[in-house]
Amino acid sequence: MRRWMIHLALCPLLLLMVPLPARAAGTPARTLKVGVTLHPYYSWTKNVVGDLPGIEIRPILPGEIDAGDYQPRPEDIKKLADLDAIVVNGIGHDDFIFPMLKASGNQKIVIIRPNAETPQIRGIHGSAVNSHTFLSFTNAIQQTYAIEKALAQLRPDLAAGLQKNAADYARRLRQIKAKAATQLANAKITRVVTVHDGYGYLLQEFGLEVAGVVQPAHGLTPSAAELAGMVKLLKREKIKVVFSEESFPPALLKVLQDETGVKVYLISHIASGAYTADKFEKEMQKNVDTMIRALVQGS
Repeated sequence: MRRWMIHLALCPLLLLMVPLPARAAGTPARTLKVGVTLHPYYSWTKNVVGDLPGIEIRPILPGEIDAGDYQPRPEDIKKLADLDAIVVNGIGHDDFIFPMLKASGNQKIVIIRPNAETPQIRGIHGSAVNSHTFLSFTNAIQQTYAIEKALAQLRPDLAAGLQKNAADYARRLRQIKAKAATQLANAKITRVVTVHDGYGYLLQEFGLEVAGVVQPAHGLTPSAAELAGMVKLLKREKIKVVFSEESFPPALLKVLQDETGVKVYLISHIASGAYTADKFEKEMQKNVDTMIRALVQGS
């Protein structure tokens, strides 16, 4: 699998924030065109904008392609040419976007980095930052407000509406988290193995521990030796639950199940499908429901 790994110095949240040029009284504001690279950022930005006029949200990647498998296409580079701003992960999950921006010739675009002030953890394998900060209710709320503030600087006339929308969305996310936390407080199982370390933020948020990660790196299939090592870990640590995802090879999961008797549950890292405003809420709700079933109910 080809990956676009470009190591860039991380910058503080922004961003050369400059409001759009002043307009004559009575003249409609020019539409603010805002790109996004990943599904969670689309959901957050779409909810911040809501029904407010004059802001277009444009996903850059095809919905069906996971960012880990993506290779830049000319038609996607064209989507960047007239953008006023773009919301990026910026810490390793979408580094392919930066050479794409250069190729587009758009030198005035504002890069919105909601991760700039988000607490980050290291990956289990190696020392790189775990870029899946979006798999967390707390981080999602923080980054939603960062997006709201950035858009408000670009469209001050819409600031009050953006702030209200962000607050409403954050409230819904807090409600999902609070309900799940009450149930997960009674978890019978608190240590699990995951197929990749993207779920570290979500599990950490509920006081759960990742005892091991099957993949040597996200998207890479473990070797026979690595798989055997994971079987040993599962037995040694008496791990009962593995959280996987739909794209992980079923044959490898079967090895883990047959050798150790673990139960496997699927959760999502919200990487593909249609771009919708409610995608993040729906998939995160399913994730916590699955966690409750696996760790509290044992079903």
